[in-house]
Amino acid sequence: MADTVENEGDIETISQTTPVSVGDTVRLVFRAYDEATPPFNIKIRSPSGKIIIERVLRDLPTGKPQSASPVEFSASSPGEYKIEIKQLYGKAKGTAVLRVKP
Repeated sequence: MADTVENEGDIETISQTTPVSVGDTVRLVFRAYDEATPPFNIKIRSPSGKIIIERVLRDLPTGKPQSASPVEFSASSPGEYKIEIKQLYGKAKGTAVLRVKP
């Protein structure tokens, strides 16, 4: 079975919901390989290409105690959700593909 999330770049996207099916609430946390200082910009596109989330995160949600809350959205259709996260004032960035099953 293929991974739920495929990552590339300095910031890894981790789905706390696996496997992901249509109708599930997806919770995403992130792990930066190098010391990446906030803020971060996140953009999530649905399988149709529509941007469903675009916001600035003041802290990177890591899933550890006292970290920011995970980024949440509802998987409304099957396919590949594209996730882009990048540091606003630095070079750290990451892209990921989240696969949602029917």
